[in-house]
Amino acid sequence: MNRAASILILLFVGLFCTAQNLSHGPVIGSVTDTAARMFLRTAVPNAHIALHVAADTSFRSVQIFLGRPIAHKDSSIIIDVDRLRPNTKYYYRVFVGQQLDTINGWFRTFPTVGEKGEYTFVTGSCQETENMKVFDVMPLHNPYFLMHTGDYTYPDYQIAPDYSSTWDGIALSYRKRYDEKEMKYMLRTIPIDYVYDDNDYVGGSGGRYCKNDWKAHKENGRVVNEMFAPEFPAFWRRNTINGYDELFPHYPLVDTSEGIYHSFKFGNAEFFVLDRNSAKDRPNMDGFVYDEKKKKWRWDPPADYALFGKKQMDWLKQKLKESDADWKFIVSGVPLNGACEKLIRAGVKIQNMSMKGFYGFHMAWGFSQYWAGFPEERNDFMQFLKENDIKDVIVISGDTHHNVMDDGENAGLPELNASGLSVTGTELAYYLKLIGTFTSTFRMKKIWNKGGNGLGNKNLKNAFGKVRIVNDDHVELSIIDEDNQVISSFQVPHSSKK
Repeated sequence: MNRAASILILLFVGLFCTAQNLSHGPVIGSVTDTAARMFLRTAVPNAHIALHVAADTSFRSVQIFLGRPIAHKDSSIIIDVDRLRPNTKYYYRVFVGQQLDTINGWFRTFPTVGEKGEYTFVTGSCQETENMKVFDVMPLHNPYFLMHTGDYTYPDYQIAPDYSSTWDGIALSYRKRYDEKEMKYMLRTIPIDYVYDDNDYVGGSGGRYCKNDWKAHKENGRVVNEMFAPEFPAFWRRNTINGYDELFPHYPLVDTSEGIYHSFKFGNAEFFVLDRNSAKDRPNMDGFVYDEKKKKWRWDPPADYALFGKKQMDWLKQKLKESDADWKFIVSGVPLNGACEKLIRAGVKIQNMSMKGFYGFHMAWGFSQYWAGFPEERNDFMQFLKENDIKDVIVISGDTHHNVMDDGENAGLPELNASGLSVTGTELAYYLKLIGTFTSTFRMKKIWNKGGNGLGNKNLKNAFGKVRIVNDDHVELSIIDEDNQVISSFQVPHSSKK
């Protein structure tokens, strides 16, 4: 039987027989102005899949994309969809074997590359609780896509600390991601791009070779701070990269031996998505030196101490130099805000403070994992931007379990840190403000000056970031809570408008 006849039979039978045979997905990713990719996982082993895509609900003018789930990819498949029109709403339905699946949806292609317009996307990170209200609110803003900056569930403790040691553990972690209630329904109509952070990598601020941990205790009335860097086998890292490559509908990756960093274009904007884990080859404790005389740690990062690594930074610099986009977004799992150095120094200064379970050094240790803790690499990059007159760069980041913003006065670049999609608490900025005031070591307005959870308000609800691109005029950055209330918002004008 030829292919055309098979398709006709499939269509005919499917019209009279429906069932839900998709166990996970659809998840739509790698969207461009003419193409997309779709992840599908079936409950029916080795079933033929026919994905129908059309610009109208009648499916009169339909494109059909065929495939079959792959056993070693957890009975899933990623189907490439092409020959689409820019900025167009497409509907889809899926046939599994001879049955039309009950799950269907739609998505929008991106505007033509370079085309100016008013475009919205949403962003956020950190999902570990049952509260998924943000995913009911996001669609109300009609975003083109969700930019997820990591800790998309916490497999290092929700599954096991060594979950990445086996392929079964990796596959289970993606099934858990794609089964998040509320979110899984949103993903049927809103595409996603994603970069893992630490807990959905190998865990615990892991780098290329080791995880990182810290603990404090009192000994003869004195606070003792200890840092650890337990190593993990190299294949754990390899498994996480392979899992992303095979189980997520991602954009083309630059070099999977180095990580999952990548780029894509969206209208008159271009995105550069960084991997903060895969290339970091030294533990966080290397940024500190212990003074035996004073019995204290001091922060003293060594030469060549890097977060992203030379290969990734060379790629980023070259791509930025080549970019002709009106807006350039750098996406990172952790903040790039250089003013966080104040928190590291403050934490060192109050490292012997202990109050109701709070230890001052925790602040230094935690913020030293962000780009401010790698000043040589960060300063080199900021100097590169200045020397090459690269403007209109905006940062999107995650990891911190709160939502805060800066217009670039403190951070160096305008930055939206959206990191409280579904967490137990978003009080970090509020508590930091209290600590800074109580110890007279820093002011939060000199770190994040455009507000957020607990800064100039009492809103400590889960929230997400909304980014609205308005032609080549301005970008509006907003933090919106789970009840669709704006916590804070400001505009970044284009350099041509200043």
